Amino acid sequence: MIAEEKLASLSYPVMPQMVSNEFPGRRAQEVIQRALQFQSPTRPSVKGRIVVESGYGAGIQDPDGNILIDLSAGVAVSNVGRNHPRVVAAIRDQAERLMHSAGLVNETTVALAERLSACMPEGLRGECFTWFGMSGSAATETAIKFAKAITGRSQIIAFEGAYHGVFHGSLALTTRENFREKFGPLMPGALHMPYAYCYRCFVDLKYPDCGVSCAKYLDYKLSTPNTGADDVAAVIVESMQADGGYIDPPVEFLQMLREICTRRGILLIIDEVQAGAGRTGKMWASEHFGVVPDMMTWAKGIGGDLPLSGVTVHKRYQDKLPLASQVITGAENALANVVALANLDILLDPQDNLIERAALLGAEIKAELAAIAADSALLDDVRGRGFFIGVELVADKAARKPLEPKRVGAILQRCEQLGVRIMACGRYGSTIRIMPPLTITKAHFREGLRRFAQAVSEVEHAQTPA
Repeated sequence: MIAEEKLASLSYPVMPQMVSNEFPGRRAQEVIQRALQFQSPTRPSVKGRIVVESGYGAGIQDPDGNILIDLSAGVAVSNVGRNHPRVVAAIRDQAERLMHSAGLVNETTVALAERLSACMPEGLRGECFTWFGMSGSAATETAIKFAKAITGRSQIIAFEGAYHGVFHGSLALTTRENFREKFGPLMPGALHMPYAYCYRCFVDLKYPDCGVSCAKYLDYKLSTPNTGADDVAAVIVESMQADGGYIDPPVEFLQMLREICTRRGILLIIDEVQAGAGRTGKMWASEHFGVVPDMMTWAKGIGGDLPLSGVTVHKRYQDKLPLASQVITGAENALANVVALANLDILLDPQDNLIERAALLGAEIKAELAAIAADSALLDDVRGRGFFIGVELVADKAARKPLEPKRVGAILQRCEQLGVRIMACGRYGSTIRIMPPLTITKAHFREGLRRFAQAVSEVEHAQTPA
């Protein structure tokens, strides 16, 4: 397994390192003001306080020289860390030969498709083909089209709390209200079922005595007349729900979905955009559940420093798709392809064994967070696998009342002042997601969490200004 000394060489030597008297500093504030003037107000960082000038490994540096530990990994994108030397070398080598392929056959695209086929879960491995795009939203849009073409049906079932993208079709499957507001009507035929969010069960049952009622409800919906689910092409589900709260569902949940879909001739699409690429301690999170999808969408950690996404489909459906029907001019970019190949080489290197390390260290970190939560009035449920860990913030543990947005914001802001980039998610915006690069050192990981715990404690005791 990779040595801590080697991992330390893949990030800034000292972090966090806060050098400005205020955060954001003067130079960062100037960039933020320019962004507010010239960039779209729809950008995710519209209210952001962090300006990234450079990044290395598990750290990001702003224009004022502040270096923060990034426990968000660029929203679970930088699984091998930012600017990994092997990735940079691949970019330099390829940039001198070819970047844009214009959809023509290129060795880098073929090599990546072969490499992906070889590392898919058992059941897809060696029995699949891949379409390439540039974002998770595009991958979802394509999976929707493929499902309709393959089955001749029109409806897509997703789950409450889902995030599958922000384009017209993918947004219909995504449930976060601030993403959907003012953009309707969205794609017709999107239906939503309850996800296995055991901490906040939709019928207030307890696992395992519940019998996984959320999955049973899907079977009821599909088998009962006049429920509206009468033309279902596919069920799309996140193997572990990300934006909905970093939820690790019971194993039976996905297994039951697979059985229901198989029995009813419905395609099962598993979204591995955020949980995939080694983040949960396996290459694909669905491998924890022993479930094989008909299609898998992926992005983020495979492309890493360059935009890349894809839909990998079982080859039994290859002859059901119309030829030359999905044209994305900028896709199959040779530069993105070689970066993905480098990322896969790094993630699957048997000597470094980053994925197994994530499983082992993640279990330790999860236990440490649970111990911190036991002594905190604001931290409650700690869940997840590997470097995919969610922590519920609550105002009342007994009632499981979500922490107020103002206090969640105060925690995040204090973390930034202390030199840690961390993100919230969840139905109420009150779940902290812990998702650092797989290359973060143990020392940096624990220091980042120490400062997070400090921020929580300060807000709990009203020491942090609102």
